[in-house]
Amino acid sequence: MKKILLLLLSLVFLFSCSSFTSTEGPSWTREPPHPAGYVVFVGSGVGTDSASARAAAYRDILTQLGEGLGYDAVSLYYRILLSTDSIPDLEAFIVNTYTAPATGGVSWFAMLEIPQDRYQSSISAEYTAAIERTERIGDFLSTAMERYRANRDTDTIIAVLNALSLSLDGAVMDEEYAPERILSMAEEYLANLEIDVQYGEGDDVTVHLSRAKGIFHPPVVSALVNASYQMLDGDGEYIETSFTLLTDSRGNAHFFRTNPYMLRSGRIIFSASIPDALLDEIEAKAPEGFLDDFKDLLQASAVEYSYTDSGILSPEHTVVGIAEYAEDGTEIKGMSAKGSFSQYLESSLAGNYFIVSASGEDESDVLGYLKRTYPGMDEYILLRTGIAGYEDGAGKVFARADGRLAFYHADDQDPYIVRELSVSGSGDDREEATAAAFSRSGTAAAGMFLSEL
Repeated sequence: MKKILLLLLSLVFLFSCSSFTSTEGPSWTREPPHPAGYVVFVGSGVGTDSASARAAAYRDILTQLGEGLGYDAVSLYYRILLSTDSIPDLEAFIVNTYTAPATGGVSWFAMLEIPQDRYQSSISAEYTAAIERTERIGDFLSTAMERYRANRDTDTIIAVLNALSLSLDGAVMDEEYAPERILSMAEEYLANLEIDVQYGEGDDVTVHLSRAKGIFHPPVVSALVNASYQMLDGDGEYIETSFTLLTDSRGNAHFFRTNPYMLRSGRIIFSASIPDALLDEIEAKAPEGFLDDFKDLLQASAVEYSYTDSGILSPEHTVVGIAEYAEDGTEIKGMSAKGSFSQYLESSLAGNYFIVSASGEDESDVLGYLKRTYPGMDEYILLRTGIAGYEDGAGKVFARADGRLAFYHADDQDPYIVRELSVSGSGDDREEATAAAFSRSGTAAAGMFLSEL
């Protein structure tokens, strides 16, 4: 608030000194006084006679006053000031006047004095907001410059965009803070960013961020980098997801391809991480298309990294057997677990695994069936899933399916990995609910299978 008061008083002094000159007469006509607790405006006017010169001087005072208060003071107070040499609403009074001959008439000088607290309380809310807004924009831009000197360019851009958002809220006191100029500043910083992907070992992808300016292209430190890629959700649907990385003191960030639900063959897009909420906030305030060039720059600076992950189990030497059971434990055929399991793996681009229907009362029977029917494999994966019960509710039938996914090496009789699962499905009757439960069971098991590859 102190900064705002100093700005206001400097504006008042500027306005008071800008509209007249005199080399003779009282000193206040040349240099307005600054009495403690008061704000002073000195105006001047020239007319063919004293009345017209006085009227011009009073209009000059009110014009300055309006510029300080942020509204049209002439239309509000001109008549009362001419009539009474005062503005009762502002507790303001003409305290000094001076006249002198002028070419073709008379020069008139007048000094208006207003209690400082009354002046401050009369400043329009819009004007106060403009001053505060200007100060806050300046703070953001100062922060941006500090971040830039520290090679923290993404923080710099975010600070500038915060200033841009503020500049779109209303009037500002500095034309350098116009939205178009601040946007241009953000685009300049963004255009200087350079992203490079360095292929690491195994699952490690190293991303290097630097400033494409200067001889040595200095690294951009503590920078937020967005890694965007496709994965499968729990229902086997493609979704776009992202992860935010932070560069170190050398401008490097590491992305590890450890998400088991990532597509096994795809691409990762690395780009400067600018909060979507901040961009949405700016677009909501700005004219349509205002941010188009900035977004184009952001997209142009992004780098694409392609990858293929074959996994640790060879599709040619692995068989997945799926056995399904009714509520009473009897084996049933042709349900939907096998289809949903296959579809999930196909969507993940994990490879063409050999997925078959299996048979047997218990796990050892199923394992024996697979080894006899499909000899010579390195790995045998078993999914046994069955209906555990039904419930009715809300006009639907719900079926619960429990399952067990077991991984066996060809020469072993004991599994080296076991995963348990429990899912539910609903339908208009038991048949539909059963099919839905088995479908969910197959999808869930396929996700577990991928997580072990």
